[in-house]
Amino acid sequence: MKTLSAPLHQSLERETLARRKWLASLAASLRDIVSLVVAVATAAAVVTLSVWLAGRAAGPLLGACTWGLGFVFLGLAVDSRGLSAVFRWATGIALPVLALLQTRVSPDFVIVSGVLLAAWAGLGILKRASNQEI
Repeated sequence: MKTLSAPLHQSLERETLARRKWLASLAASLRDIVSLVVAVATAAAVVTLSVWLAGRAAGPLLGACTWGLGFVFLGLAVDSRGLSAVFRWATGIALPVLALLQTRVSPDFVIVSGVLLAAWAGLGILKRASNQEI
């Protein structure tokens, strides 16, 4: 018995083009996911560090560091424009107030300062990843 075989040639060009588009979108999504995970991990590390430091007996040193960071944010607010300048002014004013509260009222206010700084750290990482102005 004789059989005829006819090979079917499929066009692989469309499949390759679709695969390339899918891989490009997957790579972009993974890049965003990794930058988000790094930002959240950094913010969690800053909050954990502030909680750990609240239990230590280093109140005056932490107050001085928080006070100094307030001046750094005020300096950054002078150089920036737009909505980010308003947020930096608010942070620059809030940090010295929190420094006074943590030295005179309770050392647990260092946690509030840590949460504020963790938000800035996380947003800074996301800003670097997306190359956009906050």
